[in-house]
Amino acid sequence: MGINKLKILFFFIIGSFSLVSCQNKKMEEKYSWLGTVSAPQEYPMEVYQGNIIADDFTYSFDAIWGTQNTGWGNTGATMNVSTQKMDIPNTLEFTWYSLVEKKFYTGKWPLDKTKIEKLFKEGFTDKDTGKKETYTTFKVGLAPKGKIVVWINAPGVQKEIGSFQAHDTIITKEKAYENAQYMLEDGYADDRLKSDFLITPEVKNRIAASGYPDPSVYETYRKKYLWKPVVELPQGYQVKKIFFMAANGEYDTYDGSTKERAVPYYLSITVVGPDHKEWGANVFFTKNESYYTDNVLKGNNVLPVDFDLNDINKVFGALDQKKEADFILKIVPESKKMNVSIKQDEKTYQLKDFISKIY
Repeated sequence: MGINKLKILFFFIIGSFSLVSCQNKKMEEKYSWLGTVSAPQEYPMEVYQGNIIADDFTYSFDAIWGTQNTGWGNTGATMNVSTQKMDIPNTLEFTWYSLVEKKFYTGKWPLDKTKIEKLFKEGFTDKDTGKKETYTTFKVGLAPKGKIVVWINAPGVQKEIGSFQAHDTIITKEKAYENAQYMLEDGYADDRLKSDFLITPEVKNRIAASGYPDPSVYETYRKKYLWKPVVELPQGYQVKKIFFMAANGEYDTYDGSTKERAVPYYLSITVVGPDHKEWGANVFFTKNESYYTDNVLKGNNVLPVDFDLNDINKVFGALDQKKEADFILKIVPESKKMNVSIKQDEKTYQLKDFISKIY
């Protein structure tokens, strides 16, 4: 074969690979998504800068996002963008200032694109409408000691897609970009932590009485157990739906299976009575009687500030993670009372640190 023919063959092969690569690129489905930030109520975090990066788009964060402490797993501010459809993100980079610790943390991490793509494609069925939906938001959770968690979110469902460790870094006022220099002002962190607007009386009381939550709890909350809810009702009553929110920031509607789930801090049960009327039963794992009026009635089902101190964590900690457990909720509609226990094998643990609302 002559040299010219070899050249033609070579360029044909290279061209074919390029064409296939371009076709694969074009075949990648695009989705509409935004970003937001989450941080514990007790540990406010100041956004310095960050990016959720896709091949064709970058969703950026900077000091304009300000202080975030809506509660672990809760939604913070969101900035709309003009781009309608984007590739799936592949990288996260983030720098933030922990006000309590007076430290900056930073890092850059790869995101599990395959896992994210699978979640987007599979989506989920909205239990109320029966319609197929998919995810809309990436939520970046900033915790003390440089812990960072990423969730993928849509109304009524949130799943963890990554957990990372940032390292501390030093940013001086001289080094900081102009719009972020306020973070380095003398006394800024202390003044923010005294703010009644930022730190609620509920949070202040918790810190005064028991100190700050151990920074390690946000990693402990990620621990999962094989549990399922079991609702006990009088004859003639039927469970229609169970929704739960877990301490690791995940939440979803119960699908009838026993599988690995984090420790729940809230369950909402929709029940149909003998008269075919619907009513609800909610349980919140807190000892704070005002939690319902201060938070839930305002549409804020936030992780209770005393959750790490309550007996549900001790009970789950005593379970065998490899064995199934029943999360038993015995509801008495007439008296509007609820009994909560956890059963594994032949052992039953009664829970006391909760409040319930039946309506």
